[in-house]
Amino acid sequence: MSDELKMSVSGALKNKSGMKVVYVTFEDEGRRAEGELPECRITRNSGFTKQEIEALQQYMASQKDTIMKMAQSVNPMKAFLSGGDKSL
Repeated sequence: MSDELKMSVSGALKNKSGMKVVYVTFEDEGRRAEGELPECRITRNSGFTKQEIEALQQYMASQKDTIMKMAQSVNPMKAFLSGGDKSL
């Protein structure tokens, strides 16, 4: 992975099963991976290696509480109007 990786976090939403989930997106240099919490699983990948995906999943698991807190602070209307998620 490059030295600069952007992470965006959605607000807490309900998935098709009615379970509360947070979507996390990792991006750098044209690559993109999307994951879900609380499963800490990457669900879509474009350009990251298997080893990098495993590292991203480990990161989500180790930072799960922090990411969930970030998601609670996302104002959905403000994020929609600004065209993005809460980013680090």
